[in-house]
Amino acid sequence: MRRRRRTRKLHPDWSVNLGGGGTVGAAKYPAKFSFDLTVAKCGLAEDPDFVIYGTGLPGASLPTPQASIDAFTNLYLGCPTGPIPADYWSYNTGGTVLSSPVLSLDGKQVAFVQSNGVTSSLVLLKWKAFDGLIGTPTDISPVASISDYVACLVLPCMAEFDLGALNANSSVYYDYGNDMAWVGDDVGKLHEFTGVFNGTPSEVIGGGWPAAISTAALTSPVHDDRTGNTFVNDAAGFLYRVDGDGVATASAQLDFGTGLVEGPMIDSSAGSVYVFSSNDNLGFAGVFQLSATFAADDPGTEAQVGVGTATLTPTTPLYNGAFDHDYLFSPTPTGNMYVCGNPGEKPTLYQIPILNGVMGTPLAGPTLSGTANTTCSPVADVYNPVVTGAGLPQEWVFASVQADGVPAGCLGFSCVMNFKTTSWQPNTVYNKGQEILDSNLNIQVCENSGGTSGATPPAWATGVYSPTIDGGFAGVHWRNQGPLTTDTPDVWTANNPYSGASKILDPNGNVEIAQIPGGTSGATEPTWSVTEGDTVTDGDITWVNLGAITVFGLNESGGTSGIIIDNMANLLGASQIYFSTLNDMGCGVAGTGGCAVQASQQDLQ
Repeated sequence: MRRRRRTRKLHPDWSVNLGGGGTVGAAKYPAKFSFDLTVAKCGLAEDPDFVIYGTGLPGASLPTPQASIDAFTNLYLGCPTGPIPADYWSYNTGGTVLSSPVLSLDGKQVAFVQSNGVTSSLVLLKWKAFDGLIGTPTDISPVASISDYVACLVLPCMAEFDLGALNANSSVYYDYGNDMAWVGDDVGKLHEFTGVFNGTPSEVIGGGWPAAISTAALTSPVHDDRTGNTFVNDAAGFLYRVDGDGVATASAQLDFGTGLVEGPMIDSSAGSVYVFSSNDNLGFAGVFQLSATFAADDPGTEAQVGVGTATLTPTTPLYNGAFDHDYLFSPTPTGNMYVCGNPGEKPTLYQIPILNGVMGTPLAGPTLSGTANTTCSPVADVYNPVVTGAGLPQEWVFASVQADGVPAGCLGFSCVMNFKTTSWQPNTVYNKGQEILDSNLNIQVCENSGGTSGATPPAWATGVYSPTIDGGFAGVHWRNQGPLTTDTPDVWTANNPYSGASKILDPNGNVEIAQIPGGTSGATEPTWSVTEGDTVTDGDITWVNLGAITVFGLNESGGTSGIIIDNMANLLGASQIYFSTLNDMGCGVAGTGGCAVQASQQDLQ
C-alpha cells in the first residue's frame, strides 16, 4: 500500500514580484525598520514599519522601468486599511544592488553597495515616503557634492562613493555608536567611512586606508567596539583582524573548499569570533572559534559539522549559523548555536552546545534535503516571548535548501522550513501540551499542568513515548514525542497493524502515538481529540495525542535569501520572517518573478 502523508505547510502572508530574476541574493538580507520595537505600526501611522529589498537587478528607466531597491509598508494582516503590503518607496538608483541594505537609527537613511558592471560604490539614500511604485520606480541620481547630500531637504537624495573596484559579496557594516562604516571589495581592500548618517560622510584615505589586506574577494566585515578591530573573511579561506590603522593580522587558512563566503560572527562580550568553513582540509565542514585578539596564523578551535564540500571543484558553501536565546542572554555565555552543515553531503541541521564560551561536541539533527551537496541558507533563530495560546516563550530556527526539501510541505522542491527549538528552563511552571527540545534533540511534551521543573535538567528518556519525571513526582511529567526530524509521520490507515510507539499525524496536525503494545486499527478513522494527552480508542489500539508536529515547510523557488525576523506580537499577523526567493516563481497575485516574501511566525508553527 502506498504510504500517505498529510502535507503540513508554512503559509506566507504576502509575496511581491521584484521582477524577472529579482532576488536579494544568497546569504544577503532584506532590512526591517520599526520605530517602536514593541508596537506594530501600519502604513498610515506616523513612522510606519517598513521592509527594504534590493532587487539584484540593474535599475532601469522607461520604457522598461526596473527598480534596484524597494521598500514596502502596511506589512501586517491586521492592518485595517490599504493594500497589504503597500509600496512605500521604489527607486532606480542607476546600478545593481547585490548587498544587504543597512538603515540609520531613525530609519530615514539607507546605505548599500551597488555595481554598474565595471566598479561598485557605496550609496547613501535619503528616501521620500510613498515615492515610486515597484513597477514604476522613481529615477534618482547622485547629488553634485556630499555637502548637497548633507543639506538635502527636498527628498529623495542620493550620495555615491566609488570603491574603485567591483564588489559582489561584501555588504556594509555600520557602527551606530560612532557613525562609521566598513565595506570590502573583490580585490581584497577594506574601506572605512566616517560621518556616515549623522555627519559629513567621507571615505578615510591615507594612514593605511583603504586597507589592502588580501588579494582575494572580501566578505562583509564586522566591527568590534570593545577591541577597536574590524573582522573580515576572504575567498581564499582566511580571517583577518584589522586595527584602526588598517593593519591586518591573518589567521591560519580555515577554508579549503569554496572559500569563506559570509562575514564572521562576533560575540564581543565573550571576546570570540566564529568562522564557518565548508572544508577544513581534513574532509569536514567546521565552525572555527578564535579569540578577538587572535595572533597571526592562529588555527582556532573547530567544531566539525559534517562532511566538507569538495576541494577541487567546490560548489557548496557553509553559511553562518545562529545563536539561540539562551546563549544571547546568558551571562556566562552558555547556550547553543544552530548551523546547517554537511555541505559535502545532504544538508543537516546541527546543534553546537556552548558552555562558558567553549564549544562542545556538535549534535547532528534532521536532514533538510534528500539531495546531496545542495546549498542550505544561513540559519535564523526566532524567539517569540508572546505566542497566542502557547503560555511560554517559543523558539524556532529557520533555514532553506535549494533543492529537494524533505518536509512534506516542501513537496520535494526547494523549500524554507522551521524547527521548534524551545529549550528547557529550570524552576518553571509547565502546562499540558507545552513542548521543549531536550539535550538529545528529542521533542518532549508536558503531560500535566502546574508542575514546576527542577533546578537542573533531568536525565531525559530517549525512547519514543518514554516518560521523564522532572522536579520530582509533583513536578513536570514529560513524554518523548521522538527526535526533531523533517520526516512527517504517515496518516492513519484502516485495518493496519501498528506496533507500540508507532506515530501518525492526525487531521489536526497533532502527533498520535500508539500505546505499547500497539495493535490493529479499526475500519473507520476515529474522532481525534485536539487536546494533548488525550487518548482515543481505535480497534484494539489506544492512541495518545503527543502534541503538534514541530517541523513545517514551504516551497520557495531556488531556496531563499538570508532570513530576517521581527518579534512584535501585538497585532494579528505580526511577528514575521522576511526573505526573497532565489529563483522566479508565482508571487501571489503579482505575477511571476523573484518574490519578496513575508510570513507570520504564529502561522509557521
